[in-house]
Amino acid sequence: MTVVIALFLGLGVFLVFDACTAPRARSVPALDGVRTAMADWLVAGGLGNVSPLQFATACLGCGLGLAAAVIVVIGSTTVALVAFAAGIYAPVAYYRSRRRAARRARQQCWPEAIELLAGAVRAGDTLPTAVALVSERGPLPLRAAFRAVVADHRVSGDFVGALERLGATLADPTADRVVATLVIAHRVGGRELGQVLRTLGGFLREDLAVRKEIVARQSWTLVAARVAAAAPWLVLLLVASRPQGAQAYDSLAGLFVLVGGAIATAVGYRLMVALGRLPEEPRVLVGTGASALERSQ
Repeated sequence: MTVVIALFLGLGVFLVFDACTAPRARSVPALDGVRTAMADWLVAGGLGNVSPLQFATACLGCGLGLAAAVIVVIGSTTVALVAFAAGIYAPVAYYRSRRRAARRARQQCWPEAIELLAGAVRAGDTLPTAVALVSERGPLPLRAAFRAVVADHRVSGDFVGALERLGATLADPTADRVVATLVIAHRVGGRELGQVLRTLGGFLREDLAVRKEIVARQSWTLVAARVAAAAPWLVLLLVASRPQGAQAYDSLAGLFVLVGGAIATAVGYRLMVALGRLPEEPRVLVGTGASALERSQ
């Protein structure tokens, strides 16, 4: 089993080296789609400067590091395999939770930002001026995004493109609705934009109030899922810390127990989380650019 682990570690190091040094091959459409989806996920998680290859390499490094630590501390190669899989998934889980937390923070702030936009428009300001007002006086979680829109507009002179890039960066259903409303108003004009924004802000406040109440009532489901998923593996670490336990898990039967337990934990945790989490709203602007807005209309 130690030879197998060494072979896997050597293969991982070779794959990382080959990916970093090999010449760029001809792109495959399926791989391009996966790469684009992963890049969008990284941007939404606050990792816009990280490429998908770099993130995959970091995940592999975390897995190898955790597996090496388990081998040194516990000495069980089969437990190290489980630690390797957990280490690979750890960055994904962390940035997924970070992405959800950032989205929740922005959702709490959108009604206030929309009120500022509506007030500026009703006062007679232009849309670029209203956006600049939000970048200066709006909620803190949204100021950086609106500052980027103002800077983009000043550099490119394309206000519609700056708004569409804002929607692509935030990757949020509420942001898509606001961006679509502002883009249509900027293109075709209209005197009812302030009223439309106020109505949208009212709907968002009501939706947030309902979601808060539901999340508060279902939070125990998420807590129970995390405790139920973590408890068996804490017991595993305690048992494997003894030499007899480590030897037992190094056998073929121990490997099957670990694999079956990992599958049962993953499936059970995902089912409990799916039951306790509210469904996310579908996005209006799936892509970027004018074509995405045309598809949404």
